[in-house]
Amino acid sequence: MKKFITRTSLITAAILAIGIWIGSLLFSFSYGEWSFFIGLGITVGLFFFNSSGGALSKGATMEASEAGWKIQKDNELKANVGSVFYGAVFFTLISFIIMMVTYF
Repeated sequence: MKKFITRTSLITAAILAIGIWIGSLLFSFSYGEWSFFIGLGITVGLFFFNSSGGALSKGATMEASEAGWKIQKDNELKANVGSVFYGAVFFTLISFIIMMVTYF
């Protein structure tokens, strides 16, 4: 299982790098300057949409429970992240290191 997660994470990081590079050619922005921020946005977005118990989930649960006259409370934030999330984190870390080496 770890081999599958590692392989899929590396493939995800490579796809992100190629996709952002192609986007930098199409929309003429600097790959080195924006790859970290795009990777960070993708990582946060993947975590946000793969989690339960956040602000939007609490609001949706509260509205649904008020309609049924039963209020449910869940105070935990649970995230079901997988190899794609870890690939996005890996890409973000590598792009951060490259950005720091480039500017400092």
